Amino acid sequence: MSDTADTTPATIETAPVEPVQVEATKPAKSTPARRRTPAATKGNRRTTRPARKAPAASRASSAPSRDTAAGSLASALRGLVGGIETEVAAITGLSAEIDRHVTALNDLRAEATRRLLHLDDLRAAAEDVNLSAFLDTSIQPQLPQVEEDFPDRIYGG
Repeated sequence: MSDTADTTPATIETAPVEPVQVEATKPAKSTPARRRTPAATKGNRRTTRPARKAPAASRASSAPSRDTAAGSLASALRGLVGGIETEVAAITGLSAEIDRHVTALNDLRAEATRRLLHLDDLRAAAEDVNLSAFLDTSIQPQLPQVEEDFPDRIYGG
């Protein structure tokens, strides 16, 4: 072998290295302390729990339940008022229909009265005893067979 050194230079390939920034830190304490990341400096301090927002959080969590309860109460009241309006409209319609029927009934009663008055005139004109007896028995008006109902609530009793 030869005593001469190998004259071919060896090349070493290295990965590019990013420059490291060194920050001034406090000397280490004797007890283990939390490590601070670079983001946790004086102006940008964060902790793992929120800073005393528990009462606001409890108010915020109960506010949706209050809103939900108020919304369901309002919805129920709207439904009740809507039901009342529907019933009032139905009763108003029934009252109008009753008015039409009462008007027709009054017209029929007026017609019956007019006819009975004609029969009374005929009875008064009859001079025969047998004809008068027949007209007396046959002219008796038939009374209504259905009893009318007048509820106190409707007629203010």
